[in-house]
Amino acid sequence: MTNLLKSGKRIWLLLMICMLLSSYFALSNVSDAITDGGIEQPDPDSLTIPLTASTEPLYSQILKQWKDEGVKDAAVSGPLLQAADFKNASDGVSVREEALQGVSNTVALDEGKWVEYEVDVPQSGLYQLRLNYYSLEDSNIPIQIGVTVDGKSPYVESKSIELDRLWKDDQFPPRVDYKDNQIRPGQIAIKEWIDRPLVDSSFASSEPLRWYLEQGKRTIRIQSVYEPIAISSLGLQAPRLVEDYTSVQADYSAASGDKSDWYTTIEAEQMQEKSEPSVQMQASRDDLARPKSDGKIVFNTMGGGGWFRGGQSATWTFEVPEDGLYKIDMKYFQGYNKESNSYRMIEIDGEVPFQELQAFPFAYKRNWSVETLGISEEEPFLFELTKGKHELSMTVTNAPVTPIVESVQHITREIQEINRLLRLVTGVRSKDNLDKNRDWNIADQLPDIEQRLLDMKQRLEQILAYLQKLYGNEVNGAAAIRASIDKLQRLADDPNELPFKPEYLSSVQESLSSYAIELTKQPLMFDQIYVSKSTTKLPEFTPSRWDITKNTVKTFFLTFSPDYIDYGRQDEDAAITVWVNRGRDYITLMQQMVDERFTPSTGIKVNINIMPNPQLLILSNAANREPDVAMGLDQLTPVDFAVRNALLDLSKFPDYKEVAKQFLPGSLLPFHYNNGDYALPETIMFNVMFYRKDILDELKLKVPETWDDIYGLLPTLQQKGYDFFYQPMMYLPLFYQNTASFYTPDGMKTGLDSPQAFDAFKKWTDFFNIYGLPREVPNFYMHFRNGNMPIGIADFNTYLQLLVAAPEISGLWSVAPLPGTKNGDGEIERWGGGALQSGVIFKSTERPDESWQFLKWWTSTETQARFGNDMEMFNGIEFRWNTANKEAFQQIPWPSEHGGEIGKQLKWFKEMPNVPGGYFTTRELSFAWNRTVLENMNFRESLENAVFEINRELLRKQQEFGFVDKDGKVIRTLDIPQIDKPTGGGTEDE
Repeated sequence: MTNLLKSGKRIWLLLMICMLLSSYFALSNVSDAITDGGIEQPDPDSLTIPLTASTEPLYSQILKQWKDEGVKDAAVSGPLLQAADFKNASDGVSVREEALQGVSNTVALDEGKWVEYEVDVPQSGLYQLRLNYYSLEDSNIPIQIGVTVDGKSPYVESKSIELDRLWKDDQFPPRVDYKDNQIRPGQIAIKEWIDRPLVDSSFASSEPLRWYLEQGKRTIRIQSVYEPIAISSLGLQAPRLVEDYTSVQADYSAASGDKSDWYTTIEAEQMQEKSEPSVQMQASRDDLARPKSDGKIVFNTMGGGGWFRGGQSATWTFEVPEDGLYKIDMKYFQGYNKESNSYRMIEIDGEVPFQELQAFPFAYKRNWSVETLGISEEEPFLFELTKGKHELSMTVTNAPVTPIVESVQHITREIQEINRLLRLVTGVRSKDNLDKNRDWNIADQLPDIEQRLLDMKQRLEQILAYLQKLYGNEVNGAAAIRASIDKLQRLADDPNELPFKPEYLSSVQESLSSYAIELTKQPLMFDQIYVSKSTTKLPEFTPSRWDITKNTVKTFFLTFSPDYIDYGRQDEDAAITVWVNRGRDYITLMQQMVDERFTPSTGIKVNINIMPNPQLLILSNAANREPDVAMGLDQLTPVDFAVRNALLDLSKFPDYKEVAKQFLPGSLLPFHYNNGDYALPETIMFNVMFYRKDILDELKLKVPETWDDIYGLLPTLQQKGYDFFYQPMMYLPLFYQNTASFYTPDGMKTGLDSPQAFDAFKKWTDFFNIYGLPREVPNFYMHFRNGNMPIGIADFNTYLQLLVAAPEISGLWSVAPLPGTKNGDGEIERWGGGALQSGVIFKSTERPDESWQFLKWWTSTETQARFGNDMEMFNGIEFRWNTANKEAFQQIPWPSEHGGEIGKQLKWFKEMPNVPGGYFTTRELSFAWNRTVLENMNFRESLENAVFEINRELLRKQQEFGFVDKDGKVIRTLDIPQIDKPTGGGTEDE
């Protein structure tokens, strides 16, 4: 039998090798589908949307209008304004006389503060504004400012302009661990003054922003939107004309140095500086990158999926031996955007040498490729460089795709407006409330509906043509656009179908919005950069097909190595083993912090391992091979194991009460069972209310404080065609705020049969039955961003999306606590819950004290604050660690406008307790909602059915675990801690 298995393995291996070899020969007949994108780009003005009085102009629109009106770039620069010479400023802004990094007489602006300067403009024309600024904080929140001219924002982008910080890796080459795997270096903020022209936040334009200033006295205001900054000067400069390569080349001197074959190699991972700490060196496990990994983790590349957002930049330094002409080649991988390009603005010594490098395309390739900066490999660009050190910078730019994105966004706003008008005319808000027996003549109420639909269809056809010119081939995403064209044509043929197919326009809006978001992602990975003399013939750096095949075969056999997939440390001598249900980046940083901080101070060794699936805990429990500690578990898992006597009761440790004070009592509630506490929370997810300040101000609506305020706000919102977003399955706030309990104090029955619970259930279902809130919203973020849902309740992830990926509405939105219910004392109770992740200790551990030491250390304020800060540094604000530790949470750098509001909500955090069989509560409440909202069952009858089913399942589980005997007699009861008062937490002072 053994020999048969061995023979089977040999045959399988041979088959795999044959498949790999066949793929090698197939490669010789398959070329990459996309062209190099070309240097010439289609005319962006062909997609520019005409300005209308009803919309705020985009930069592209107002710039085209200025040029159409004959406005020219200024020929001379204006004056340089010193920060201290301001004309006006908001309260609290003053001149700082003491030196800040060697610069005196500066002005510091906290969030929301502004300063105004009067400038004498020498001639009417277009100028660029240059700001010399200094970041006062080292957080990852984007620095954003707003700029007005004579009290007005000339275009939308001027309201939120991002300013770079500068960062670098703390060491190179990186350190190695006990397996000789490299450890990602830490990040250091470069504290220096930065002098830059103002650019738009997403780098949607290939040049700095232009500002039209008429001759004479003008007032320019600089206001901090997010993050405090100091400024030392503001300058007006005439826009620099970037000539094309042919013009620049004509000015080169004839001399190009000697004819020797000289070149230098820049390792892409060795960056001099970068705009964000999330622009990281990356580890390529194949041998096609240099230096080779040889099966180890070696940080031998940079960029990849973390270098994709407009404005993210990296800078390298290099030296040339003499004055002369040089060329630049780059070894890159761009297998991310299929059939598309990724674009980079390329600068030498801080300036774009010629137009062709304002947005240089890196074409889609399935393997590592070498790109020569030039028209082609045979026609490289030549750079005239002087002897000595130089800087090469690359910045992600969306300039080539901006016309497409703006045009698509215009279409989605048009669809949104048509949907709004249709709701006003027909009353149809979704397919659930349409009347199939009614006839409509939509053209009577909306006479231009057919033309509007055809106009959108025509614009989509123009977008397809633009994409064809841009990429020179059939592009990824064209299918979604064609499907949208087909739907718009069908609706235009018969507009009366619109009330019967409300989902048609919504699906077009969703697909186009998603496509626009994906189009702005420009990921790119670099391995090496080669600077060589113009006469040098470089060695072959592009992997051959044979190299690719050999690497594939080698990688295949490496997968049989136990070290290929590094699930974590397997040191048998370590004191405790920890399984963590998170990704590799989290595990690596946890192990690094343990080795640097925990083990040296306690002498306790720790193995941190990836747990790909929490179900492994069940299998390990059955096999008696549990870890000592498990982390990253959801809020239901600890009690599931506790009822089976598999976890240690943490409350038995003498210092548990002191440790528990670090957390909100409502976050400990799900981990309490049978007079014991079986987990400590790690992270906390919470809900807040999001609102568009601009739209509420336009409608003259105040931010609601209570549910009664919501009821009063809804008629005005809906009469204008807007909506309020409330997640259909978010029932917990309404029950808790109505003083209803999910279980009786002894935990033996559901508490949903109380009058308060019936009242809460009616309020919950009335939102959808009476007040007409949408029952299905695929993407609240997009609806909020577009403005058709200007207010709603959503979670922490939505907050991060808006903070990072919606720069065009920065400063136009904010957050507030959940609407609440006034109690007898007049206080507004805002109880709300959210998802939790936690850590536990298994009862089978042979090292309970050491495990408790680790769990305490890991959830402590210092460790959580450091871990959260490092994760955000390495990966960007999208990886914000929303720790459950109250004090560590306060150390997260929130925008000041948001931090206090988030803190107000968190003190009302209370999650549902867990009891045996409690999973039926969530299930039956969702069934009850479906019966009442979708099937029109009476709310009382529906909830009574749910109460019956919940109590039946609770009894079954109580009998299984020995709380009730087979005759129904109660042997012992549970205890449900009662939390009636809010506790301090979050970002506000306690």
